[in-house]
Amino acid sequence: MRKLRAALTGALLLLATLLPAGPAAAAAPAGTNLQLMSWNMCDSQRASWNCGKYGTFADKLAVIQHHVDVNYVQAMLLQEICENDLTTLMSRLGSGWSRSFAPYQWSNYGVLSNSKCGEDDSSRQDRYGTAIVIHAGLANPKILPTTQPWVGQNTVQQCATATYFNDIRLCDLHISRFGVNEDHPDWDYADDQLAEVKAEVDKYEHVAFGGDLNVTPPDWPGNTRAWVWPAGLYWNGTTGYRECDQSDAANPVRTGRSTTVWNVKLDHVFSTQPWRWCVVDNNAYSDHAAVIYSMKIS
Repeated sequence: MRKLRAALTGALLLLATLLPAGPAAAAAPAGTNLQLMSWNMCDSQRASWNCGKYGTFADKLAVIQHHVDVNYVQAMLLQEICENDLTTLMSRLGSGWSRSFAPYQWSNYGVLSNSKCGEDDSSRQDRYGTAIVIHAGLANPKILPTTQPWVGQNTVQQCATATYFNDIRLCDLHISRFGVNEDHPDWDYADDQLAEVKAEVDKYEHVAFGGDLNVTPPDWPGNTRAWVWPAGLYWNGTTGYRECDQSDAANPVRTGRSTTVWNVKLDHVFSTQPWRWCVVDNNAYSDHAAVIYSMKIS
C-alpha cells in the first residue's frame, strides 16, 4: 500500500496542476482527542433476537447519554439498532450530530429482504441494522461489500469519515456469527469478512474500526477460531492495529476483558491513533458491553 501511494504521487501532482486549488481542510487543534464508542445495543423487538430482557430503548438511550456526558463520547459505532430508534437518538443528541444507517438483510437463497425491527405482523416495520454517529461532521459513508451467507442472516460493515477529527475514517463492523448459514452450519464467514475489512482499513493512514466481531481475540484461552484473524490485523508488538483493551503496547497479549453476558470478549475497537484509555461498560441493557476507545487525534 505504501508503494502504491508512492507510485501515484507523480500522477496526483500532475492532476493538481490541472485543477483549481480549493481551500485546505482545517486541522483539529493541538490537544484534540476522540472518544469512540462501540456498542451492540440488542435493540430488536423480534423474539428471535433475544433482546426482550435487556430493557427498553429509553434505558439504552440513557446509557449513551451517560457516556456522551461523562466520557465525552464524540463518535459511535452502533450495532443492532432499529432505524426509528436511531431517529430518536439523533433528536436527543441535538444539532451538530450526523449519522449513517446500514440495514441488515435476510438472504433466502440470494433473495434479500431488509431485516425488520419487529415481528412481521407488528407495528415496528422499521429497518434493523448498524449506525455510525459522529459529532462535528460526517462524510463519505460507504457500505463495504463482504462475503455473506446465501441462506441466513446477512450482517453489514460500513465506514464514514469524521471530518472534524482530521478526517479519520471510522468503520462499524458486525461480523457473521459461526453457524449462520442454515444449510451449512459448519461454514465460517468470519475469516473472509475480517480479511475484506482489513483490505479496506489498510487504505487509510488514520482509521479506527470495530464492533461486534463474534469471535474472541487470537490469544483468548481455548479459542478454536483464532485462525479466522488475518495476519497483520491484531497488534502483536510489531504489526497490526492496537485494540482498545491492549493496555500494554510493549507486551501486547491479545485477550482483554469480557464484553458479553457469556463471559467472553466479542467486541473489539482498533485504531492507528495513539491510545489514551479504554472503558468496558458491562451495563444491564444489552448482552454486549459498550467499549470506549479514547485516542489522540492531534
